[in-house]
Amino acid sequence: MKKTFLILVLILIALFQSDAQEKKIKTSAGTNITLSAEKWVFQNGKVDFLNFKGRRAIKIAPASGPVMIKDLIFKDGTIEYDVIPAKTEFASAIYFHRKDEREQEIVYLRVPKMTDPFANEGIQYCPILHGVNMWDMYPQYQAAATAKADEWNHIKLVISGMQMQVFVNNSLRLTVPKLEGRERSGNIAFDGDSYISNIEIKPNETEELPQVEGVDLTRHEANYIRNWSITQPTTLEEGREPTTFRDLPKDEAFTEKIAAERYGLINLTRRFGATEKRRIVWLKAVITVKEPTFVNLQLGFSDEIWLYLNDQITYTDKNIFRQNMKKYPDGRISVQNGNTRLKLKKGQNQLLVGVPNDFYGWGLMARLENMENITAIEPYQEKKYSIEHLDSYLGIYAAETAPTFKLTFVEKDGMLSVEAPNQENVALDYLGNNLFKMGLGIELQFTPDLQQVVRKENGFEMRFIRER
Repeated sequence: MKKTFLILVLILIALFQSDAQEKKIKTSAGTNITLSAEKWVFQNGKVDFLNFKGRRAIKIAPASGPVMIKDLIFKDGTIEYDVIPAKTEFASAIYFHRKDEREQEIVYLRVPKMTDPFANEGIQYCPILHGVNMWDMYPQYQAAATAKADEWNHIKLVISGMQMQVFVNNSLRLTVPKLEGRERSGNIAFDGDSYISNIEIKPNETEELPQVEGVDLTRHEANYIRNWSITQPTTLEEGREPTTFRDLPKDEAFTEKIAAERYGLINLTRRFGATEKRRIVWLKAVITVKEPTFVNLQLGFSDEIWLYLNDQITYTDKNIFRQNMKKYPDGRISVQNGNTRLKLKKGQNQLLVGVPNDFYGWGLMARLENMENITAIEPYQEKKYSIEHLDSYLGIYAAETAPTFKLTFVEKDGMLSVEAPNQENVALDYLGNNLFKMGLGIELQFTPDLQQVVRKENGFEMRFIRER
């Protein structure tokens, strides 16, 4: 009886293992993509389907545009293929989670660098947002490829939820802890002068790669300025430096907030889209300290930066790849792009940053080197004061020590504006208690009863008397 029972148990175990193995085989079975024209979407004259080096292959011509697998939507799983890039090509790419030209994700070999084991630019992952390839915003997602020239290279992408691993010739080359694209599923396509062969898609085969995003160690650091108030973008003419009253934003322009993504990146492309002509956006934050202190501010920016501390120009620089004005690391954004020393006064300090862009990714990073004496970092919040008796400020005021130098105060759209010799009309921000801010560190303190105003700039004062 015991022997019969034991035999029955062994049979059941064997059947269970067989069933489990069969299920595993069925789950892991992939789809080999047919390499014939009816299964693909491509430009006429740009793709050939042929036999090459003893196997069926696709030959993609230069400037082909994406060559897309027809009727296939991919979310999670494994994508494998073999590729021989042309030596003359810059990049050999695969797109996935592709909605269209504007929204997709890409992994590509930089062909001139792909065989160099010490070239960190050999392989790159990045999202394409609003049609912008974001390579210069994600230097952490590139690595040496260790690929081979004139030989088949086996590429494997394992995609699971928010994470991805990329293998080149069975060697793990990239681990992406968070996919940065907008789309979680979409088409698959190839691009770049190359031969492609042995394409296999294995849906849901993720090799136990977690679906949730991986850790971002910078999140533990309070040093990053992660939350800002922000303006809408405006056009900035080529060659113009935003250093005049007209260029600087008024307090009421900061109507929205923006928060940093991973690694402290303020992703302006994700927020505002592609920039065909040079545009600038302004960000503003308030740093509060308990006593006067100096602190180094580390900055990453693309493409340019103008920084004002308490209305004083403090730092300006450029990180322009195509004009050979690129910063380390090789024109990519990083808090190593630049730094400046901030002289913070006791209490609140306003940090105003202008970031222009007209080339690929648009972003900002800001990190305080130490947090000594700092008690708060917050987005700027406009304090609105109603101006009572606006007419009490209007009129022409002459300098007490130089009567020919005059300031004219007028009402414009319910605000007080000032005109000075050889200067354009400037709208003033009201700070309360008869105090107005002109910008660039200039304030105007009225005493209506005495019919006078004092112009204050960098510790210097000039008194103006209202003309009768």
